[in-house]
Amino acid sequence: MSDPGGSLEIQLTPSSDGLVCTIVSTRPVAAASAFVGRSPEETTARLPLLFSICARAQAGACAAAFEQASGRVASPIIRGRREAAIAAETIREHLWRILLDWPTLLGEPPCRDDMASALALSNRILSRLDPAGDLFGVGARTAAGHTPGQAPGLDVLLADLHDLLTHKVLGVPPEHWLSLIGDPSGFERWCRNTETVAARLLRSLLESGEASLGKTTIPALPRLSEKDLIARLSAPDWAEFVAAPTWQGQPRETSPFTRVHPLPLIEVYGAGLLVRLAAQLTEVATGLRLLSRGPVGNAGAQPTSAGGNGIGLGRVFAARGLLAHVVRVEDGRVREYRILAPTEWNFHPRGVVVRALESLPPGPEEQLRRQAELLITAIDPCVAFKLTC
Repeated sequence: MSDPGGSLEIQLTPSSDGLVCTIVSTRPVAAASAFVGRSPEETTARLPLLFSICARAQAGACAAAFEQASGRVASPIIRGRREAAIAAETIREHLWRILLDWPTLLGEPPCRDDMASALALSNRILSRLDPAGDLFGVGARTAAGHTPGQAPGLDVLLADLHDLLTHKVLGVPPEHWLSLIGDPSGFERWCRNTETVAARLLRSLLESGEASLGKTTIPALPRLSEKDLIARLSAPDWAEFVAAPTWQGQPRETSPFTRVHPLPLIEVYGAGLLVRLAAQLTEVATGLRLLSRGPVGNAGAQPTSAGGNGIGLGRVFAARGLLAHVVRVEDGRVREYRILAPTEWNFHPRGVVVRALESLPPGPEEQLRRQAELLITAIDPCVAFKLTC
């Protein structure tokens, strides 16, 4: 049976001018059209089942889009809880890569026990934030299960998550890790003296001279206005745009790297592989900090205007980049539903992954495959990929 989320086939072919990279995607980028004819309530209930990867980010963008379309506004407590739930989900998504995929890049078995602990903690945190399962309902307000302030019992779970990140992932407290991003000398000491999988992978890049692999000139996706994004996703060629999006004629990148953009590390190591991996670790630490601050943060759905004209935009910073939903509702039914996901930006046929892979130096096939897998994992598709060299 084919993967309902689709997949990516990535081909690297040597040529006289270097490597040529092609990406063929089977991702169902128009799958949200299945919601046409349904009510907003039916759509919000079904959407996380159809889009199970980053389901809460998807639900957050969906709720925000319907709320803008209807002119309804979720309460501040609900918005804060949504942001916290998306932050918890983002931590979990990054830990899947760090604990399961990063060890294999070192030739080691995945850290399955640590990931099982992280997953159990994530599930318990999410159940505290959304005890009634209604957090992402359209226009949700303070209701049963949503009390002001910190969710009951959340502080104990966050302390456990802090300990897991300290001992199993970062090797130092998350708040100390965040100080290292602005201190290249301290960051290098951390790489060389810490024995977690994450530190040893980054250390291996320093020792092999591969820290700057994959540098590209693809610009970051800028902050797009509501008007421009709604217009682009409502245009007659919206399906072509969603499948291979560009902005102002250029492919763009939206990722942990473009959000964190640790300039001191970039100045020393270049905007390549090492700093991309460090950005994922940084998002784990900043996600915990957001959760610890209480119910109001700023990492969830981006604010939108009041709306109420039947057209709505919801935007969320999901684990892999900016996620956007646009909906048009008439007579209580969905007439249009479009989703623009970060994978389509980052794995564009002329985008950051293609350019990063084409910049790899010539070498034996085994070396090329290993370096390509490192870069693909660092930029991180949300679906399975097949690499052919």
